[in-house]
Amino acid sequence: MTESLVQPAWLDAQGRREGRYVIGPLLGTGAMGEVHEAWDIVLARPVALKILQHLEPAAMIRFMHEAQLHARLDSPNICRIYDVDATGGTPRIAMQLVRGPTLEDAAKDLRLDEIVAILAQVAEAVHGAHQLNLIHRDLKPSNILLQWSEHGGWTPFLCDFGLAMALDGPSVTQPLALTGTPAYMAPEQVRGDRRLVGPPTDVYGIGSTLYFALTGRPPCVSTTTAEMLRVKRERRFPSPRSLELELPQALEAILLKCLEPDPGRRYPTAADLAGALRAFQATLPGPPPPARGWRDRFRPGPGGRRLALAGLGLLVCLAGTLPILASRIKGRLDSQDLAGQTITLEAASLEQSIRNERLLPLHDLRPANARTRARMEALAARMDTLGPGAEGPVRFALGRASFLLGDLPQAQVHLARAWAAGWRTPDTAFLLAQIHAARARGAADAAAFLGQPPPAAEGEAMAQARQFLSLARLQTGQPREYAEALGAWLQGDWPGAAEHAREGLEANPWHLESAILGSRCLALLARQRLEAGDPEDARGRYQEALDLAQGALVRGQSEQRLHHACCTAGLGLAALALDQGELTAGGLADLELETGRQIELDPDNQDAQSDWLQVRALKAQYLRGLGQDPRAVLDQALQFYWTRTAEPRSLELRMDHMVLYGLQAERDAARGEDPLPGLNEAMKDPGHTFSRTRDFQADLLNFKARFEASRGQDPRPTIEAIVSRYTPPPGLMGTWRPCETAARAWLTRAEWELSQKLDATASIHQAQILLQRAQELNPASASNHAMQGLARMLEAQCQPANRKWLLARAAEHGRWAMKLNRWDPELARLRNLLAKSG
Repeated sequence: MTESLVQPAWLDAQGRREGRYVIGPLLGTGAMGEVHEAWDIVLARPVALKILQHLEPAAMIRFMHEAQLHARLDSPNICRIYDVDATGGTPRIAMQLVRGPTLEDAAKDLRLDEIVAILAQVAEAVHGAHQLNLIHRDLKPSNILLQWSEHGGWTPFLCDFGLAMALDGPSVTQPLALTGTPAYMAPEQVRGDRRLVGPPTDVYGIGSTLYFALTGRPPCVSTTTAEMLRVKRERRFPSPRSLELELPQALEAILLKCLEPDPGRRYPTAADLAGALRAFQATLPGPPPPARGWRDRFRPGPGGRRLALAGLGLLVCLAGTLPILASRIKGRLDSQDLAGQTITLEAASLEQSIRNERLLPLHDLRPANARTRARMEALAARMDTLGPGAEGPVRFALGRASFLLGDLPQAQVHLARAWAAGWRTPDTAFLLAQIHAARARGAADAAAFLGQPPPAAEGEAMAQARQFLSLARLQTGQPREYAEALGAWLQGDWPGAAEHAREGLEANPWHLESAILGSRCLALLARQRLEAGDPEDARGRYQEALDLAQGALVRGQSEQRLHHACCTAGLGLAALALDQGELTAGGLADLELETGRQIELDPDNQDAQSDWLQVRALKAQYLRGLGQDPRAVLDQALQFYWTRTAEPRSLELRMDHMVLYGLQAERDAARGEDPLPGLNEAMKDPGHTFSRTRDFQADLLNFKARFEASRGQDPRPTIEAIVSRYTPPPGLMGTWRPCETAARAWLTRAEWELSQKLDATASIHQAQILLQRAQELNPASASNHAMQGLARMLEAQCQPANRKWLLARAAEHGRWAMKLNRWDPELARLRNLLAKSG
């Protein structure tokens, strides 16, 4: 049973209430008010409730300031606000409740490697706040809460943003006011000069906190502000190694750099400090065997001081974004394995740092990814020194990190080695299931691009994916609904997979993978419905996919896969709008902005590059429909393709190459220029655009046949290739687009035959049969009506006696096509012929 369903023993229905909260024991007091354990009667969960006691205007402003700034933050190492309420006139903030000591209480009984790992995580969390332009200004041991996992390992949580300052907003304190806890404050903060406060100020606070954790005292204990400022400026506090003789010199150097009086000589960012701590951590020897229980970790120190085990802390975390690695890996390591703690901390931190980076506002991910890869290399280099039992957990940690970075081949290598080394946990199996599913999808996509049946490799990979998923038995650290969604995906049940993914996202809003998978399934379902001749249902599915991904982007603003999911759905909607003559310049502008965000996140990501190119291709078609020249857009796209993308290019980029040059050829032909250069380039690597709303290869081949006919060449070999490839087998209805593709080829043949004074009756008849089949599948196709009109125009040439009636039928089809999509290219051809016929 989860904690949220367990009512505390103190709960009394008649007890004191504040709004929707029943007030419980007092947890602590502060300058602004009290903090109580409380029970949320609406959501049936315990919370920590901060209640403002003094209602002076200044206190009220600071209270709301804390809530507003704190609410910006979304990190697994920073307390998160549940609710701000003022019912009854008493302002209060509700936060998640957890029981655990502060770093101030626990420091004396922590090992060196634990202290370093804790402060590294704090520095990473502070860096996330800095990227939101927030400076904490009150970093100290009592504001860092520790949670002990049942399987071992500490997770820190930074709280109390009452003095936080927004660099991009007004201050709620006087410009020269002394704000913070003097013993831990930076010199510029002691002076009260807000203009000098920035990220290095918090770096100093982390350094002061580290000093306390290592030595048992803050760096400065003077009682007067003037004396304190002098000590800090002149660094007259005792050196750490004079208080702790066994303190490593390298760690002292890190600490003293944090405590430089000049902000410019400190670590410029908290991320740089975190990196230095991680690098030092990698040099430490393995820790001693872990104690059997978390209570046994607290030992009386000199003077008989013990930790206050019953102390309560306030923390908010993204439920589930805390790494599952720490508990899973530690639970599997033998209690005598000296490498266990080191692996646990580093593995958990690897995943956490990747996830944290994606929760930040939009920014370039490449520097953070490079730092993560450097840490992975350092961990891999240490594997031989960690003992014979280390390969399994280390390989799993590296595989998990590679998976999150999108390097699936490397992830598979690491995880396969972890499995071979005996690390056969449900989490390892679950990751391997996802990787083999991706392999199967890749094999199927490659075959679809070439127009071939699914290869044996796809079936083998899919079988392996199902086998590993069955081994995981839904016992992973992933949400149950997500595992069920993946199982439905492997069965090809896209509606079921999307539904499970939605359920997973509702139960765990932080789980971005659920949104990514759900949006992808809905987009696939949309294409399926489109091929079945139901564009309206396809439109609805694309919209659902877009809404699902956009909703999750609120939490994962820098998650590239979510942005790609938004683009996939948005491109589907835009392509449908283009086919129906409803695409607008505003809709294209929105897509251009979204693809620009993807490029900002990672300019080298091939999904982002392809999305960017697809929007330009749509824009070129939109301009062509308006009668405008799309050359500038196509030139821009092709320049991007050749200068920004690199080999080996993905299938999607290969499709973009064909589409863009095909559009260039069509543009040149329409302007009376030679389309052959564009056509030849497009045909260098042709393939089916199976992942898009239409098969551009079919359009390209038909354009090639028309071009050959216009040059006096025999187009029949090209037409026969089109007809054999796209005509559904006898007795099968097929789908409407292939029928239209083959019909268009027959009409081209009929036009050529008439120009050569040959009998075109059979070709026209074949086209009409296919158009009728396509219309039964999709009655709302403007192209179908336009081509039926073209067929009537060709019939009129074969049957002069019926010319008037046939032209009237052709005009009727033209009116229907006009209602459905006035921009359809086939409609333009029909209208030109009707105009010439008088």
